[in-house]
Amino acid sequence: MLLYKKTDDLARITFDSPATSNAITFRIMNDYIEALRAAQESRARFLIIDANGSDFTLGRDQKEKVSGVTREQNLTLILQANAALRAFDGVSIALVHGRALGFGSGIALHSTISIGSDDAVLGFDEIHHGLAPLVVAAYAPYFIAPRIAQDLVITGRPVPAAEAREIGLLSRVVPRADLEKAGLETIAHLSGHHPGALRLLRRYHESQATYPGDAVLADAVQQLASWIEQGKP
Repeated sequence: MLLYKKTDDLARITFDSPATSNAITFRIMNDYIEALRAAQESRARFLIIDANGSDFTLGRDQKEKVSGVTREQNLTLILQANAALRAFDGVSIALVHGRALGFGSGIALHSTISIGSDDAVLGFDEIHHGLAPLVVAAYAPYFIAPRIAQDLVITGRPVPAAEAREIGLLSRVVPRADLEKAGLETIAHLSGHHPGALRLLRRYHESQATYPGDAVLADAVQQLASWIEQGKP
């Protein structure tokens, strides 16, 4: 359901559950986190995150219930995954096609570079599943304008590729047939840069970031888990 490969300077994580539109289960989320950590430990210079099938991912599997795992523990995996992606001090490149909803849009935002195909559709649709995406509400204004972030989480509306690029969910948009090529050409271009310079830029960016702190994110998870356990009053 998830593939990880490391070749020379390039690590690649591929969501591989096309029959479910790559919905992220508890197992896949844990495998994804481990793959991100493996990429960092391998000292790969570049990381591609892509997917097989017609969609990048529909996001977390909202119907899944995992025995022995509390709602808060399950939601905390989102924080761990985002932190692991941000901790990768090489250049991460998300290649987004089809639907990339919820957590999928989160991957696009947290990657260093996000290249979308012209058929990509992003958005935070948790509200349509009866959920309030507090974690997204906490981190999205770091990447995109606060008023736009609020619009997206409250409406849960789909965002086509061109608009996603315009508001900052994607770095650039290319024809669907050129998506893989665009990713590899980007890596080829960056390979000509000094490796230490790229890593320093990444470390500097993260050290100076105004990304919400651990306490803010943990509070978002706790409030959401408590609200769900109380029957969503």
